[in-house]
Amino acid sequence: MFRRLLLWCIIAWLMPLTACVEVKTPEGGPPDQTPPKLIRSFPGEGALNFKGPKLRFTFDKKIAVEHVYKNLIVMPTLDKPNNKPPYSYAVKGKTLELKLHAPLKADTTYAFHLHNVVKDRHEGTKPKPLHASVTFSTGAFIDSITAKGQVKALLTNKPVENVNVYFYNAERDPKEWQKGKKDPGYDKEKCIPDYYTETDKDGYFTLNHIRLGRYYLRAVTGSVNNYQIDCEKEKYGFLKDPIDLNNSQEAIVVPLIESDVRDLKHIRVVPQKGFCEIIFNKAITKYQLLPLQTMLVKKERPLYSLISEKSPETIIVFNTLHCLAGEPFPIKIVVEDALHTLLEEEISLYFKEGTLDKKDLFCSVAPRLLPSILPAFTESITFNKPIQTFDRTLVYFECKDQYKIPLKEEELVWNTDKSKLTIKKNFSEEEMLKCIVPTKETDNKSKIASRIVTLQLEAGSCIAFDHTKNKKISLEYPFRQAEETGTIAGSVTTAFPHFIIELVHSESGQVLDSIRDKKEYKFTLVPPGVYNVRVRVLNAGETEWSPGDIRKNIEPNPVTFYDSAITVIEKWDLQGIDLKC
Repeated sequence: MFRRLLLWCIIAWLMPLTACVEVKTPEGGPPDQTPPKLIRSFPGEGALNFKGPKLRFTFDKKIAVEHVYKNLIVMPTLDKPNNKPPYSYAVKGKTLELKLHAPLKADTTYAFHLHNVVKDRHEGTKPKPLHASVTFSTGAFIDSITAKGQVKALLTNKPVENVNVYFYNAERDPKEWQKGKKDPGYDKEKCIPDYYTETDKDGYFTLNHIRLGRYYLRAVTGSVNNYQIDCEKEKYGFLKDPIDLNNSQEAIVVPLIESDVRDLKHIRVVPQKGFCEIIFNKAITKYQLLPLQTMLVKKERPLYSLISEKSPETIIVFNTLHCLAGEPFPIKIVVEDALHTLLEEEISLYFKEGTLDKKDLFCSVAPRLLPSILPAFTESITFNKPIQTFDRTLVYFECKDQYKIPLKEEELVWNTDKSKLTIKKNFSEEEMLKCIVPTKETDNKSKIASRIVTLQLEAGSCIAFDHTKNKKISLEYPFRQAEETGTIAGSVTTAFPHFIIELVHSESGQVLDSIRDKKEYKFTLVPPGVYNVRVRVLNAGETEWSPGDIRKNIEPNPVTFYDSAITVIEKWDLQGIDLKC
């Protein structure tokens, strides 16, 4: 009883005191966002004759590490014992300790970059590259060679950021470090470059303390730890000859391209209800199907097919021959890719039981960079099914007052599987006069006569293999007016006999106009806008620019740009846009 009474007395005495206590936020400043900074190391910066095997890096605050084996950059790369990493590591407060598992190379300058490895233990901030690197030598001096350069997209001339740039000593066998994962004798360790770096936001790269020698350069987007070029998914660049780094180089330019140079391969045949899919490892541009059993293929029942618009590596073959489910139908297929690589192979087609659901016949037209057209007109219309019957008389141009301009047979071109119709028409001055519509006033109140023409595809002009018909299609095009445009003219100085001068829209990268093999050129009827002028060199006997082949160490054909973008306004005549290549 006495203890209980004493407890209540203590509580009564404390209540006034606790009522007077003010609740406050704990004292202390904002979080420390200052990144860690390297304050000392062993070996020290610029140390000579270091042999290892232990290294220490001490920062000004407690640290943690992140993916050490992935993020620690050491150049040149460390030797790696069999079945072991090149080093082990431990974190002790402010210090990262490394123990090498293989001797360092003699008379070699090493650079350790820790900025992606180390972070503030509490706030997670990482040090700046300049505050987290150490350079030392196992010999009597520090290598002083520097390589500086820029990576640019070859076809736009724009710098590219976050590109990995690899340096391989020319004394190494390129056949070893160029092997892919699926190549015989592939060894990832042999693919590791001697030095590597990454481009900044302006496409520039710098690599210091390189050992004297000659080096092959490779540049690639993607993972820095892969060291491989995936031509299917990545952009890449290379120089076919090694660069001489017995002296520093400060103006290296590496052109970046996107070109799938893999061998063209047939992957598989996938049967479906009413059709089957022939799948390849890359996009197909042309193909031919040759049945090996011709008795089933008759004029009234041909084999219909097309390239899938969604998956251009797939050819769709429709079961118009009424093959039984699972019954093989042998054919020879000849296919071609964008690089004109040919593949010829005998395969068998298979179909599942059932019929294809009948869908409407519809078409699509690629969006135009500019709505206005020139007298030399081209338009392509893509259908979702192969066309069996086409009535040319139901396709025509129409001007004001329903004046019709018919199309000649040679002005209508079908692709081989009859899924794309290309219309090529050169309008005469007389025909263009028929297209004049009521005048419009410009900002300065002067009047300009507009010319508009409409492409008409009447309903039923195209009938697909399954007898579905197109709905009526009307596409309106205004002619480009000289009063609303400008001109760009100049010269090309070159020893190459064959080349293409191209007027490129700066923002979209689309080619507005082109001129071939003319050393004095002039682009007319150029709408207001910002453009680039470039020259692409062609190989003798070829009509298309070549992107080269990195597998064969063949560089892309040269591409030269005018120094700066060109702004065109109405009624401007720009001269002296000269290029040299």
